[in-house]
Amino acid sequence: MKIIVFFSGTGSNLESIIHQQKTYGYKVTGSFCNNPDAAGIKISEDHNIACYVLNSKNFDDRNEYDKKISDYLEAQDFDYIILAGYMRILSKFFVQNWEGQIINIHPSLLPKYPGLDTHKRALENKDKYHGTTIHYVTEELDAGPIIRQERIEIEPNESIESLIERVKSLENKIYPETIGTLIT
Repeated sequence: MKIIVFFSGTGSNLESIIHQQKTYGYKVTGSFCNNPDAAGIKISEDHNIACYVLNSKNFDDRNEYDKKISDYLEAQDFDYIILAGYMRILSKFFVQNWEGQIINIHPSLLPKYPGLDTHKRALENKDKYHGTTIHYVTEELDAGPIIRQERIEIEPNESIESLIERVKSLENKIYPETIGTLIT
Protein backbone atom coordinates (compact mmCIF):
# COMPACT_ATOMS: atom_id res chain seq x y z
CA MET A 1 0.00 0.00 0.00
CA LYS A 2 1.33 3.43 -0.97
CA ILE A 3 0.66 6.60 0.99
CA ILE A 4 1.34 10.31 0.69
CA VAL A 5 1.66 12.15 4.01
CA PHE A 6 0.43 15.75 4.36
CA PHE A 7 1.86 17.89 7.18
CA SER A 8 2.32 21.53 8.18
CA GLY A 9 4.86 21.61 11.01
CA THR A 10 7.37 19.59 12.96
CA GLY A 11 6.62 16.30 11.23
CA SER A 12 6.64 14.12 14.36
CA ASN A 13 3.82 11.94 13.04
CA LEU A 14 5.44 11.94 9.59
CA GLU A 15 8.65 10.65 11.14
CA SER A 16 6.92 7.88 13.09
CA ILE A 17 4.97 6.87 9.98
CA ILE A 18 8.19 6.70 7.93
CA HIS A 19 10.07 4.73 10.61
CA GLN A 20 7.31 2.13 10.91
CA GLN A 21 6.51 1.60 7.22
CA LYS A 22 8.37 -1.71 6.94
CA THR A 23 6.89 -2.97 10.21
CA TYR A 24 3.31 -2.35 9.08
CA GLY A 25 3.65 -3.06 5.35
CA TYR A 26 2.95 0.30 3.73
CA LYS A 27 5.26 2.64 1.79
CA VAL A 28 5.52 6.41 2.05
CA THR A 29 5.90 7.38 -1.60
CA GLY A 30 5.70 11.13 -1.11
CA SER A 31 4.82 13.97 1.19
CA PHE A 32 3.11 17.32 0.86
CA CYS A 33 3.51 20.47 2.94
CA ASN A 34 1.73 23.83 2.84
CA ASN A 35 4.38 25.58 4.95
CA PRO A 36 7.83 26.18 3.41
CA ASP A 37 9.32 26.67 6.90
CA ALA A 38 8.07 23.37 8.33
CA ALA A 39 10.68 21.20 10.04
CA GLY A 40 9.03 18.10 8.57
CA ILE A 41 10.44 18.96 5.12
CA LYS A 42 13.91 18.01 6.34
CA ILE A 43 12.54 14.71 7.68
CA SER A 44 11.28 13.90 4.17
CA GLU A 45 14.62 14.89 2.66
CA ASP A 46 16.58 12.84 5.22
CA HIS A 47 14.58 9.74 4.20
CA ASN A 48 14.78 10.42 0.44
CA ILE A 49 11.04 11.01 0.21
CA ALA A 50 10.00 13.62 -2.34
CA CYS A 51 8.20 16.49 -0.62
CA TYR A 52 6.03 18.80 -2.68
CA VAL A 53 5.84 22.18 -0.93
CA LEU A 54 3.17 24.66 -1.97
CA ASN A 55 2.90 27.74 0.24
CA SER A 56 -0.76 28.21 1.14
CA LYS A 57 -0.11 31.88 1.95
CA ASN A 58 0.41 32.53 -1.77
CA PHE A 59 -3.24 31.70 -2.50
CA ASP A 60 -6.33 33.74 -1.65
CA ASP A 61 -8.73 31.07 -2.87
CA ARG A 62 -8.93 27.67 -1.09
CA ASN A 63 -10.36 25.93 -4.17
CA GLU A 64 -7.56 27.23 -6.38
CA TYR A 65 -4.98 26.01 -3.85
CA ASP A 66 -6.60 22.59 -3.47
CA LYS A 67 -6.85 22.29 -7.28
CA LYS A 68 -3.04 22.66 -7.45
CA ILE A 69 -2.68 19.91 -4.84
CA SER A 70 -5.07 17.70 -6.80
CA ASP A 71 -3.02 18.28 -9.96
CA TYR A 72 0.05 17.07 -8.04
CA LEU A 73 -1.82 14.02 -6.71
CA GLU A 74 -3.14 13.08 -10.16
CA ALA A 75 0.48 12.45 -11.21
CA GLN A 76 1.21 10.23 -8.17
CA ASP A 77 0.69 6.52 -7.60
CA PHE A 78 -0.84 6.13 -4.13
CA ASP A 79 -3.68 4.54 -2.20
CA TYR A 80 -4.21 6.95 0.70
CA ILE A 81 -3.60 10.55 1.70
CA ILE A 82 -2.54 10.59 5.35
CA LEU A 83 -3.06 13.91 7.13
CA ALA A 84 -0.46 14.11 9.90
CA GLY A 85 -0.61 17.54 11.45
CA TYR A 86 -1.88 19.16 8.26
CA MET A 87 -3.31 22.41 9.58
CA ARG A 88 -5.61 23.41 6.74
CA ILE A 89 -9.27 22.75 6.19
CA LEU A 90 -9.70 20.95 2.88
CA SER A 91 -12.13 22.35 0.33
CA LYS A 92 -15.37 20.57 -0.56
CA PHE A 93 -13.93 20.01 -4.04
CA PHE A 94 -10.82 18.31 -2.67
CA VAL A 95 -12.67 16.05 -0.25
CA GLN A 96 -15.18 14.98 -2.91
CA ASN A 97 -12.36 14.27 -5.37
CA TRP A 98 -10.45 12.01 -2.93
CA GLU A 99 -13.21 10.85 -0.56
CA GLY A 100 -12.54 7.46 0.97
CA GLN A 101 -8.80 7.95 0.49
CA ILE A 102 -8.14 10.68 3.07
CA ILE A 103 -7.30 9.73 6.66
CA ASN A 104 -6.79 12.25 9.48
CA ILE A 105 -5.60 12.12 13.06
CA HIS A 106 -7.20 14.59 15.45
CA PRO A 107 -6.07 15.28 19.04
CA SER A 108 -9.38 14.73 20.82
CA LEU A 109 -11.93 12.03 21.44
CA LEU A 110 -14.25 12.99 18.60
CA PRO A 111 -16.99 14.05 18.38
CA LYS A 112 -15.74 16.02 21.38
CA TYR A 113 -13.65 19.07 20.49
CA PRO A 114 -13.46 19.29 16.72
CA GLY A 115 -11.20 22.05 15.42
CA LEU A 116 -8.42 23.75 17.35
CA ASP A 117 -7.31 24.10 20.99
CA THR A 118 -8.45 20.60 21.94
CA HIS A 119 -6.02 20.15 24.84
CA LYS A 120 -6.91 23.49 26.37
CA ARG A 121 -10.61 22.75 26.04
CA ALA A 122 -10.23 19.33 27.69
CA LEU A 123 -8.40 20.88 30.65
CA GLU A 124 -10.80 23.82 30.99
CA ASN A 125 -13.74 21.40 31.06
CA LYS A 126 -11.97 19.28 33.68
CA ASP A 127 -12.29 16.16 31.52
CA LYS A 128 -11.11 12.92 33.07
CA TYR A 129 -9.85 11.58 29.71
CA HIS A 130 -8.36 13.00 26.55
CA GLY A 131 -6.84 11.33 23.52
CA THR A 132 -6.80 11.07 19.79
CA THR A 133 -9.03 9.94 16.95
CA ILE A 134 -8.10 8.55 13.55
CA HIS A 135 -10.92 9.01 11.05
CA TYR A 136 -11.85 9.23 7.39
CA VAL A 137 -12.17 12.81 6.16
CA THR A 138 -15.56 14.02 4.98
CA GLU A 139 -16.82 17.48 4.10
CA GLU A 140 -17.83 18.12 7.72
CA LEU A 141 -14.83 19.13 9.85
CA ASP A 142 -13.54 16.30 12.07
CA ALA A 143 -16.78 14.35 11.64
CA GLY A 144 -15.90 11.45 9.32
CA PRO A 145 -16.25 7.78 10.24
CA ILE A 146 -13.94 6.85 13.10
CA ILE A 147 -11.30 4.21 12.42
CA ARG A 148 -9.68 4.20 15.86
CA GLN A 149 -9.69 6.11 19.14
CA GLU A 150 -7.31 5.87 22.07
CA ARG A 151 -7.52 7.75 25.33
CA ILE A 152 -5.31 8.65 28.24
CA GLU A 153 -6.26 9.74 31.70
CA ILE A 154 -5.67 13.40 32.40
CA GLU A 155 -3.41 13.65 35.43
CA PRO A 156 -4.00 16.00 38.37
CA ASN A 157 -2.35 19.38 37.74
CA GLU A 158 -1.74 18.46 34.07
CA SER A 159 -0.43 21.36 31.98
CA ILE A 160 -1.37 22.00 28.37
CA GLU A 161 2.25 21.32 27.39
CA SER A 162 2.42 17.96 29.16
CA LEU A 163 -0.96 16.90 27.74
CA ILE A 164 0.13 17.87 24.23
CA GLU A 165 3.31 15.78 24.59
CA ARG A 166 1.47 12.77 25.99
CA VAL A 167 -1.14 12.84 23.22
CA LYS A 168 1.56 13.34 20.58
CA SER A 169 3.42 10.31 21.91
CA LEU A 170 0.21 8.28 21.72
CA GLU A 171 -0.38 9.46 18.14
CA ASN A 172 3.18 8.58 17.10
CA LYS A 173 2.52 5.02 18.29
CA ILE A 174 -0.98 4.33 17.00
CA TYR A 175 -1.02 6.18 13.66
CA PRO A 176 1.51 3.87 11.94
CA GLU A 177 -0.24 0.81 13.43
CA THR A 178 -3.61 1.99 12.16
CA ILE A 179 -2.31 2.83 8.68
CA GLY A 180 -1.08 -0.75 8.52
CA THR A 181 -4.63 -2.02 9.12
CA LEU A 182 -5.85 -0.23 5.97
CA ILE A 183 -3.99 -2.67 3.73
CA THR A 184 -6.47 -4.68 1.72
